[in-house]
Amino acid sequence: MSPRRLVLLAILLLCTARCALAEPQPLADEELAQVRGADGISFAVRLQLNRPGDGSTGDSRLTIGQTVDGRTTYTVLKNIGGVIQMVGLNISPQTAADGTNYLALTLPAWTKFTDTGFDSLSVQADPRGPVTQSLGQVTLNGELQMQGQLRLWSH
Repeated sequence: MSPRRLVLLAILLLCTARCALAEPQPLADEELAQVRGADGISFAVRLQLNRPGDGSTGDSRLTIGQTVDGRTTYTVLKNIGGVIQMVGLNISPQTAADGTNYLALTLPAWTKFTDTGFDSLSVQADPRGPVTQSLGQVTLNGELQMQGQLRLWSH
């Protein structure tokens, strides 16, 4: 590499390093309102909760305690978990016809549930004790398609 190219490369690296070390600067509301982007941010999500790769389940529990007349009982959801995949989630800033700004959250265009739910629902005095009487279980397997937006305005 020629000495001239080395000098140019060194200058470029110094400029890049200086920009990389610069701290973020806060923007006033008026300046922030002028920031423009493209179509927002899109997400694809795979949520795997309490389901190891081999498909087994452990002894996970969600317990909700309630005290009534001095007696505490617990609602116990045992082995909550499953796999949820979502595609088409989008967050984007928008401007309404009246000029107000809002944040548009699109519903996922496609969602797939695989063994999603819980093994048992019970009400008992000991949240860690064995489940002796289950009020039922829920298991979701299938696909769901949605459309629409959730719109949020700040005040």
